[in-house]
Amino acid sequence: MKKYLLICLIIAVFCSAFAVSADPIKVAVNPDAKPFKYLDEEGNFAGIDAEVMNGIAELQNLEVEYVVMDFEELLEAVASCEVDAAISALTLTEKRAEIVSFTTPYVMGAQSTYVRLVNDSWTGISDPSIKVIGAKAGTTSADSAAIISDMNSVEVRLYPDYGTLFQALENNEIDAAIADELLAKSFVDSYADLMTVGQPLSAETYAIAVCPNNPDLVKTFNDGLNELRRNGKLDQIVLDNLMPDK
Repeated sequence: MKKYLLICLIIAVFCSAFAVSADPIKVAVNPDAKPFKYLDEEGNFAGIDAEVMNGIAELQNLEVEYVVMDFEELLEAVASCEVDAAISALTLTEKRAEIVSFTTPYVMGAQSTYVRLVNDSWTGISDPSIKVIGAKAGTTSADSAAIISDMNSVEVRLYPDYGTLFQALENNEIDAAIADELLAKSFVDSYADLMTVGQPLSAETYAIAVCPNNPDLVKTFNDGLNELRRNGKLDQIVLDNLMPDK
């Protein structure tokens, strides 16, 4: 009888552990900037962020469930552990690290200023001719716009996504836009009369945000990222997405 109970206990423990490991990891995403993060024709999350997360999942035997959210909702959802993690070109900052955990960085970018070609003589975001600047709400670019507004007394307009931001610039509704270069690439390429001016405003370090109550998941993600770096797949993912014809 005791032997039977022991066997049942072992089976129960094994099944319980299997059930936990089989639960999908909920990852919040904001797919609005091809080729970095977008939905493909079949509605699947695609781009650099998707391939990085899928690569980690394959290496670490994880099942991932993507949850589409507005960008401004991502960090709050992770901080409250409504989702397990978020990946959407999230810049790692000290302020954000106070409410969520972060993995090691997986991509480096830069924040730049965009204007119309007719204004190619402007020297940068602090040019006196710039009176209205735009940025995507909730981003570090929006933080930069607020700082510039305080310094130069310019108007700031925030937009829910990069599409409407660059459409506003194209339509002459704003004088300049601030955005991460990697995320702005497809929009700038689609308009023949947009360009960057001045020097990059800041370096952007992208990392995966993780529920602060789950240090084991941070380690799991980091182990996967380290292997993607080691085997060269991380660099290849970025190269294939940013320069698909090369």
